[in-house]
Amino acid sequence: MNRIQLVGQAITSTNYATKRLFNFNPDLVQAAAENFLACGITEVEIPQGVLDPNGRFPETGVDAATLEKTVAALPAETRVVGTYIGGKNLGADNEAYLKANTRDLSRLMETFPDLRYAMLHPAKKTLADAESIQQIVQTFARLADHAASQRPGFELCFHNHFDTNAETAEGVRAYLAEIEKVGSPALRWGPDTGHCHGMGDAYLDVLREYAHLIGGHFHIKARIPAFDRVHGGEHYNPERDIWSNPAEVGGGLYSGFVNVADPEIATPFKAVFEVVRESAKPAGGVVHGALEIDNPRQHPRLEALCAALYLKNVHGIEGAMALSNDEIVQRVFQQDT
Repeated sequence: MNRIQLVGQAITSTNYATKRLFNFNPDLVQAAAENFLACGITEVEIPQGVLDPNGRFPETGVDAATLEKTVAALPAETRVVGTYIGGKNLGADNEAYLKANTRDLSRLMETFPDLRYAMLHPAKKTLADAESIQQIVQTFARLADHAASQRPGFELCFHNHFDTNAETAEGVRAYLAEIEKVGSPALRWGPDTGHCHGMGDAYLDVLREYAHLIGGHFHIKARIPAFDRVHGGEHYNPERDIWSNPAEVGGGLYSGFVNVADPEIATPFKAVFEVVRESAKPAGGVVHGALEIDNPRQHPRLEALCAALYLKNVHGIEGAMALSNDEIVQRVFQQDT
């Protein structure tokens, strides 16, 4: 039986009272890390975008001065263990994709000595034919094998996602079947509990069928389809759309994704966690779930608090520090213990 341990996923967890977007600058990465650390989560996943958050150096892909600020701003207790690789050129020019991401992974490993995995964003919806997916997975495998040669045990994880050719059950199955054929121990499946809703009624069937391809990492987030006019389908309810207020900016950024502690979530966490605990194949018996908070509706530290307490007390999942409820609350509100 595997154990699940929380990692903090820093991509959009600081979007609060601002336009909801992807901002990878040092102050926001620092804020995300501090929010998670207050809840006892010492390990974080940060995006590839921290290498050059403002796109100033497209030829080298690295803004060295800004990256140095990111590293310096992280709390001393925080360890960067994972990253997220985008899908630029994937499927259209796999060699260009491979070259750029080999370079970026090498720089990320050099910068973050504890880095042990990367999530892989799928390709565009238009590249859904069998040959394209086969070539994409073979490219993933080459990148994964390279990463593992640089750092033994490193995992690259296919990450199913809305608005890609790995949104539906058919698309996810196509990727996973090819990953199974490739058979690289460094190429795994890192499912996303929120984006898995794109598979509809087949969500748990696909998860159970291919859980053996899950290694040591996945993403944890929750979904309320009623809020999402883009992806909510027949469950979308304009009267419940929390982002439709004219004063709100940045609407539509996967707005059905909410805090895992929201009482109305549709995500079947109990069943998902049972599958991960029973059938995933991590090294060392620990699967790390990266907690995502995509659309904070209150201060991000309160969002992290709610999520951490819910996962700890309802599902028995906590961060590396294994704090009591009182200790988490005191740390979040910066009270003396």
